[in-house]
Amino acid sequence: MIIVPLLALAAPARAGGWAVTFMDPAPAGMRPNTTYTLGFWLLQHGTHPYAGSDLDKVGLEFTSGKKRILFPGVPLKEPAHYAAAISLPPGTWQVEGVQGWFAPYKIGTLALPGELKLAPLPEDIKQAIAAQAPQQNYWGEIRPPGFPRSTATPQPVTPPSATPQPAAAPSAPLETTTVAVVEADSWWRPPYTPVALLGLVVLAVMAYRLRRR
Repeated sequence: MIIVPLLALAAPARAGGWAVTFMDPAPAGMRPNTTYTLGFWLLQHGTHPYAGSDLDKVGLEFTSGKKRILFPGVPLKEPAHYAAAISLPPGTWQVEGVQGWFAPYKIGTLALPGELKLAPLPEDIKQAIAAQAPQQNYWGEIRPPGFPRSTATPQPVTPPSATPQPAAAPSAPLETTTVAVVEADSWWRPPYTPVALLGLVVLAVMAYRLRRR
């Protein structure tokens, strides 16, 4: 008798109108004070475009400390697809999807310089999506990340937070080269030492004779 009320309290937002903002893959290595265009999808119940009237304010909101900056979304050709041009100072920014009259959706964290890291889908949202009736196919080749090309209920997954970067090739082992160091012979060492001594003796004898003359 107590289970039903507890379940209702566990996910009150899922019982009524709710939506999810899915991000298109963002660039890797994003820099502060640089303009980027980020694509995103606003999906009612996480599966389909909003069926009502104009949503009014849609965009991406970034919060860092007391700073809060909203970049409005511009509708693209595909249903429920938007784009927002952003430019932010350095710092760590919490990112939310502004979804009209729907509650904002927590997308993840953007570090500048750095990358956009997406938060995983909450478990109750995954369950709510899976419990929905089959949906029609709203999109062609361009579609929300993780949505299959079918008319069945989409099963979205958290997309990559940034453009995948190729894995670094394993570095080849360093080749050790042995270099023989040859020490230069001194002129005082053999075979030059006897010759040098003999020359000194001859010079001494000649100097002695010259003095006697």
